[in-house]
Amino acid sequence: MPSGLVVAFYAVGMQLTEMSVMGFRTSVTVFRRPAGGLRWVIIPTIHMGHADYYWAIWQRLRSCQAVIAEIWDGPSSTGMAYANAMRLARQRASRDLVPEDIDFSALGVPIIFPDEYLAPNADPDRRMSREERLTAAVMTPILALHMALTGDGDWLGSHDLNIHDDTEVHRDASDRKREDLLLGVMREIDGEFATEDMEVAVVFGALHMPTVVQELTGKLGYRVMPGAQWLTAIDYDEPPYMRKPPLDGWMDW
Repeated sequence: MPSGLVVAFYAVGMQLTEMSVMGFRTSVTVFRRPAGGLRWVIIPTIHMGHADYYWAIWQRLRSCQAVIAEIWDGPSSTGMAYANAMRLARQRASRDLVPEDIDFSALGVPIIFPDEYLAPNADPDRRMSREERLTAAVMTPILALHMALTGDGDWLGSHDLNIHDDTEVHRDASDRKREDLLLGVMREIDGEFATEDMEVAVVFGALHMPTVVQELTGKLGYRVMPGAQWLTAIDYDEPPYMRKPPLDGWMDW
């Protein structure tokens, strides 16, 4: 969620994320062709949130037969820097924030990382590399100073994070390359398994998802299914004891 990102909004379409006075939520939306077959589970994410948010995503992925995910199977150094900076700057909603960390390997299904060329040189046990930790440590005070200078203690709330399928997001060459790789994987899977009764999830940063949804509903001919779910990533007011991740199987998906 770098401060330099520019998001432009036009006619409102299907909402993918929601920023409100209550906090920040992301959707879980399923797409399928009218004739049936392959279902795509689209899950936009944010680099930092409450632990039960990432736990809920992991639980939803258990019913999927494959997952397409971002960069690598390990914690987000970007999320670590932002979460630590928010606490250091005493920002609203900074309590109990953790970096994005979804244990994809524990799902026991094929995991595809289209942009894995960006993956850090991490340990086999999913620990963040020394270089990534150093980068996060260097960035934290810089980000904290920027947040503190916003003046009102609510740096996150000053950003419009409402993203729809028709949101236009500024992309540089690296972003376009990553999205081209992602769409290429999706097209390949669709070509091989379009008629199969199976679910494939796409778990990527929220700003990439308008491109994904436009591809599904445009060239590939998918339609959104009713009953989208919403997951709270950051809650401004909920007491910490309400957010403690309970035992396995806590959600009826």
